[in-house]
Amino acid sequence: MNDKRLIIKLKKRSAAALDQLIAEYSSYVYTIVRNILGSGFTKEDAEEVTSDVFFRIWQTAENLDEKRKLSPYLAACARNCALNKLRTVRCELHSDELMADLVSDISVENDIEVTQQLALVTDRLDELSEQDKEIFVRFYYYGEKLAAVSAHLGISESACKTRLSRVRKKLREYLTERGYSAYEKK
Repeated sequence: MNDKRLIIKLKKRSAAALDQLIAEYSSYVYTIVRNILGSGFTKEDAEEVTSDVFFRIWQTAENLDEKRKLSPYLAACARNCALNKLRTVRCELHSDELMADLVSDISVENDIEVTQQLALVTDRLDELSEQDKEIFVRFYYYGEKLAAVSAHLGISESACKTRLSRVRKKLREYLTERGYSAYEKK
């Protein structure tokens, strides 16, 4: 089933569509979650976060855009859920008030804004060279280390870091032009 039909069915609250989404994307989401959580977490932790991603997709299905691919949205959601897990564990390990103030879950309302920003970033990524796009996606969406990305692409780590910096600058300018002032360099 293609992404467009899957999104339409998810918006209609089809449980079969959710099952299909999980069947098609669970290993993709799990890989991203596992990369972000690292070896300090068990397989069960990664599976739990992966389940959280699909639950969040189910909760916010009406905000999905059927004109867009699911993989970038799933990757961003997986990243956010994995980072929330890291924050939660840090909070449990360091229960002082300062750390507790820094930890916050991303709300469903925030997911709508994240979806809009993700759509802008995805549009802009499509305009980049294939290599720049792959560097950005592997580093930020898949949580790969810079050394692994540069090795995969066969370029030096410093060249990879420079290209990533340029892409970030372009994306920051693009988002700032569209009213997301939080992305302005301070």
